[in-house]
Amino acid sequence: MSAAPAPTTARKHATRRQHPAYHAAVRCFVALDLPRPVCNYLAGLAQQFGQKGKVKWVPADQIHLTLAFAGDLPPDQVEGLRADLAALDVPALSLHLTGLGHFPPRGEPRVVWAALGGDVAALAALHEQVATIGERHGIDRDPRGFAPHVTLGRVRSPFGALALIDQLQQVGATLRPKPFAPQALVLYRSELRPRGPIHTPLLRRPAAAVT
Repeated sequence: MSAAPAPTTARKHATRRQHPAYHAAVRCFVALDLPRPVCNYLAGLAQQFGQKGKVKWVPADQIHLTLAFAGDLPPDQVEGLRADLAALDVPALSLHLTGLGHFPPRGEPRVVWAALGGDVAALAALHEQVATIGERHGIDRDPRGFAPHVTLGRVRSPFGALALIDQLQQVGATLRPKPFAPQALVLYRSELRPRGPIHTPLLRRPAAAVT
């Protein structure tokens, strides 16, 4: 019996496209990048908590202001989302820190965050635009609504929760109210790894300059 002919290049490509990995979903989210000094300052707050609560703090290079979590999307859907976000005008925003808190607001904390003040109405309007674009690409709105905040850490254990809540109030009262401006709107790809997620920009739309 003669040997089967070697697959042609076109057949190889067709086989690759049929492989599940070729159509692997892309986990992504939309966020505003913050100035590096602000991220460093927020990440440094973790040192003031010591051993109060078991919290996995977000490193400075992954701190951002999330506008929408898209979840896992097929590649063509990501491309459509990217194209629509690329046409979005990102306004100048002046924000400042107003305190620290946790989600849920009652009971055992699961997420530690920094609250924001300043141009929050304009920020909410930008979030609405992003949410509307997301809906066109099958991304559900967050039923909890939009509460402007920056996630600082995730609580891994209920032990020490009361001490953590008390410390949040104390440290929150000392935050610097210096205004800052988000630098860009970014569509991120998020890859979950054992040592922590890796966030790769798929689109970056610079924000208008604050005058």
